[in-house]
Amino acid sequence: MVELELFLQSFGLSEEEISLMRDLGKEEKLALGNELSNFGHVAESFYFVKKGMIRSYRIIDGDDFTYNFFLPGDICVDLESYLKKTPSGLFMEAVARTELIRFRFSQVVPLFEEHPRIQRIALKMAETAYLRVLERMKEFQSDSLEQRYLNLIKKHEELFRNAPLQHIASYLGVKPQSLSRIRAKIK
Repeated sequence: MVELELFLQSFGLSEEEISLMRDLGKEEKLALGNELSNFGHVAESFYFVKKGMIRSYRIIDGDDFTYNFFLPGDICVDLESYLKKTPSGLFMEAVARTELIRFRFSQVVPLFEEHPRIQRIALKMAETAYLRVLERMKEFQSDSLEQRYLNLIKKHEELFRNAPLQHIASYLGVKPQSLSRIRAKIK
């Protein structure tokens, strides 16, 4: 759990607080294509991604739309489901062999009053989710497909080693054929 400890240290947690969090975490491994069972249920857990990649997606009128990718060091969560206490509309699947550490909200949230620094993790999850949505919205409003593709390569090169082209295209809001044309043009 070295990756987790480094992540927790970034919040300025004490050794006791790191130990508390480490003890609450349960390691899980997912094979390529395995699903996290969130869809249709209120999110009760969040996951620290140690290795691999998780893709969140929605099925709308039979079409698969990639919503987000969670990479090593990310917190994977359907924050909307947790905050609204509504069933998740997201599916989550491993896009590569993935190692996660699962935390139950019901165990972590009670620590907030006794250990306020632990609450920084929740704040970071909310900030990250907000900034991701804001960034994507701005890109879709002002950037061409070519620029969105180049931005994605620059920020998350590892996506292109693990995620299938159709998932990357869906994330960018286009069909795989359009993305193939952009890739050919850039080369």
